[in-house]
Parts: sequence; structure tokens; C-alpha cells
Amino acid sequence: MRKVMKKSTRFFTLSLCIALLFTNALFLAPVVGAASDTTKTETENSTNNISSAEDTELTLRAIAIDEARKEAQVAVDEQLAIIALEETEEETEAPQEATEEPTEEATEASDEKAEDTASSDESAESSSTTEEENSSSSDSDGSSAAPASGYLMGIDNPDPSYSGRVVSMSAEERDYCERMVMGEAGDTGYTGMALVAQCIRDTYVAGNYSSVADVIASNGYYGSTDITPSATCKEVVSYIFDQGGSAVQHRIQVFYASDICSSPWHESQNFVCAYGYQRFFDCY
Repeated sequence: MRKVMKKSTRFFTLSLCIALLFTNALFLAPVVGAASDTTKTETENSTNNISSAEDTELTLRAIAIDEARKEAQVAVDEQLAIIALEETEEETEAPQEATEEPTEEATEASDEKAEDTASSDESAESSSTTEEENSSSSDSDGSSAAPASGYLMGIDNPDPSYSGRVVSMSAEERDYCERMVMGEAGDTGYTGMALVAQCIRDTYVAGNYSSVADVIASNGYYGSTDITPSATCKEVVSYIFDQGGSAVQHRIQVFYASDICSSPWHESQNFVCAYGYQRFFDCY
């Protein structure tokens, strides 16, 4: 916009000067012609030595016209020189502006990239925090601990001497165990079912039982065996019995559902952990 206004101003000034020059020529030309005629007359009358005041005035006017033309021409030349100088300056400024514009765009792009990087860092930090929160298990009684290596959830009182044991089962026993785990904790997810399966396995290992089915029958498991075990339930039983895995690093032998009853006897035992509405204990 600035360049357009400059060019418009220069064009107007130059046009005005040229118009002034031609106006002088148009309006004063007859006078100059008259002055020329007068000069001729003076020449013709010079032999007679006749001088007229009117001829003198015409001569002076002719001289004034010539001077006015010269001044107009000088003004036009000056304007042309100014225009040429300004155009040269504009040509010099144009590359600088072209250089500055990409610099501003580059700065804006850099700022946007910095914002994106900061946003990515915040997202990564938030994701990392979420993963840490998810990796730490929160028990229903409010206790929270970082998961021990190789166990599904952390507890406040892990037993360093405890380790899981592999227990072999017949196909019939496996089906019965899977159905019992499904009936007792099928709605509590992988960890809830793993705690129940570990309780059955640990009780079998610690006591004098002839089979896993004997553990279930002797310890008051009342879960329905009519529910078909899910794929997750089958994975849990395999993890606890076939692989010797454990949900927590502590022996557990009994549990009860605190949402349907209270049990002073269970609470008198060694509390290990709570998961959902189920509370798990080790027997003294």
C-alpha cells in the first residue's frame, strides 16, 4: 500500500508539472508569436528608429515566457530525478522485505513447533503418570503399594520367603477348579480370579489334602460350578497351577466376601490384602 501511494504521488506531481509546462505554452504562445512579429516589425522599423512602448512590453513578456518554460523544465527534470531515486530505493528495499517476510514466517513456524514439542512433552508426562498410577495397585481398604516383580499386585506386607508352587491336576480336577474360580470370582477380573486360585493352591500346598477337589470341598467354597469358565478364567488357573505364578507375594489360605457378611474369625487371621469386596488372609 505504501509503495502504491508513493507511485501515485510521483505520477500526480509529474503530471502537474507537465500540465503546467503545456499550459504556459498554450496560453503564452500567441504572445510569443506576437513578440516575434513585433521583433520583425522592430527590425523593419529599425531603419526608421521608431520605438514603441507596446513593443517593449511584448518583448519583456516573450522573455518572461522563455524563463517560465526553463523553470518548468527544471522542475520536471527535478521530479524525474526524484522519481528515479525513489524507484532505486524501492528496488533496494524490496529484497530486504522479501528476506524479512520468510524470517517472520520461519519464526512463527518455530514457535508452533516449540508449542507442539511442549504439548508432546506434557502428553508424554501425563501418559507416564497414568501408567505409573495403573501399575500401582490400590486395595479396597485404601492400602497402596508398587507391584512386586513377578506378582500381579503389590501389598504392604510381602513375604520375601514366599514363592509359588506348580501343582499338577487331572483334567477332571482342572475343570472343577476352573468352575469354582469362575463361580467365586468370575466378575472380579483376572487379578480377582488369580487371588482365589492362589488361595486354593496355597491351601493345598500347606495342608494334608489328597487333591485340589478335596481343598475345595473341605474349606467351604460355595461358588456355583454351573457357570462355564471363561477363557480368562482358564488362563488364570493355568498361570497359578501350571506355571506356579501368584497374585501376591504372600501365602493366602482363606477369604470371604465382605459385601454379604462379616466374619470376626477371618478378621482374626493375618490380613494380606483386599480386592474389590473380597478380603484375603493367611492362617496363623
